[in-house]
Amino acid sequence: MSVVAASWTQLRAEDAEIIDTEIADAIVGDPAALVSSARRRNQSVYCWVA
Repeated sequence: MSVVAASWTQLRAEDAEIIDTEIADAIVGDPAALVSSARRRNQSVYCWVA
């Protein structure tokens, strides 16, 4: 599991919201791959969450 996914599941658990670690890893994995790909191309990524 990624460090980001682990941190996120821990933060949500503090608010009594349990997120499966495999699901959390899948959720943050796609945006992380997008950012990594953009950085290799010297591009930016903008993410807005409502």
